Amino acid sequence: MITNIGKNIIGKYLLGQAPAYASYIAVGCGPQPLGSADPYGDYSAKQNLDFEMFRVPVSSRGFVTENNITKLVLTAELPTEERYEITEVGLYSAGTNPSAGAYDSKTVFAFTTGENWQYHSATSAVAISSYPDPLDETLDDNVIEITDAVFQTNADNAIFYKTGRADIYERCRFFNNIIMIKGDTAELTSATSGFTIVGGSDHIHLTGLDVDFTRNSPTDELRLAFSIINKDGDSVSTPDKVKILLEFADTEGGSPEYARFEVEAEDGVGDYDFAVNRYYTIKKQLQQLIVTNNFTWDAVTVAKIYASTEVSGTPSDDYYVALDAFRLENVSTNNTLYGMTGYTVVKNTDAETVIKSPNTSNYIEFRFTVGVS
Repeated sequence: MITNIGKNIIGKYLLGQAPAYASYIAVGCGPQPLGSADPYGDYSAKQNLDFEMFRVPVSSRGFVTENNITKLVLTAELPTEERYEITEVGLYSAGTNPSAGAYDSKTVFAFTTGENWQYHSATSAVAISSYPDPLDETLDDNVIEITDAVFQTNADNAIFYKTGRADIYERCRFFNNIIMIKGDTAELTSATSGFTIVGGSDHIHLTGLDVDFTRNSPTDELRLAFSIINKDGDSVSTPDKVKILLEFADTEGGSPEYARFEVEAEDGVGDYDFAVNRYYTIKKQLQQLIVTNNFTWDAVTVAKIYASTEVSGTPSDDYYVALDAFRLENVSTNNTLYGMTGYTVVKNTDAETVIKSPNTSNYIEFRFTVGVS
């Protein structure tokens, strides 16, 4: 669908007032894919993807006619090395917003091994072990056998393709490495002023951080992509609540100055239905973060993440929170010649994500109908 922004930019392009309307294809992983019988939504007012993974330049343009309908076809080559699961595609007039400069949208964390996250328990901070082999390798029973409270694995681990997991979208989508946190590693109690971290709670952290959103608008957004994973894939049980706290702080210990991004997802409330969907993206404006009085972004040196899955108000080790990616979305910097001109959600027979496997060559097409009315 052509967006409202797209209509404006295409009009300017036809009048010679804009240099381009379709230079890049953006690929994302936010929404749930549609089945063949599901209707498309109204995307006309949409201005960005739910969770963008990357953009690639349009390499060829052409027309095709199918069933007496003429379509404009835009083609781009996907990155070769990484793995992605695609659920949304957008069309942009440019690769970046030139008006935003260094404060444009970007991936903040991809939770890859190269980022060097550590598991911080009550006694020590240690490297997070990685388990690329099937997580139920010993018994092949669809039950995660890893005893570590926190570990890394691949999004394409064989266990995530088994019945009971694939159908509810447990697999993560952004790159192939994920960090899995057992649901009882932390206890977070809710209050109007934000979460309270109960004593004895563990977290993961990334030190030596250089994250500064000082020049971004208070209305710019931070977005977290994560999945909720059953320990027993054959179980139909679901957690009652999932809580995640991502804290940016100026120091690891003591009494830090911080900004907190908090997620409290409750099954059956709003868009949360853990029985049919386990993959979610949460967005919050920078001004919606919980901050201490003297916090400043330029002083941030560490990011800490706590996660909890609750059953009847108590943290449960029957579930994991799988961290996929964390992103900054610049939604405030206006540029009349830049924007998302087209958007669609992946639609197929079984409402499946489109998997781009690692180390493979692939192309993507964006098509839309053209005509005069």
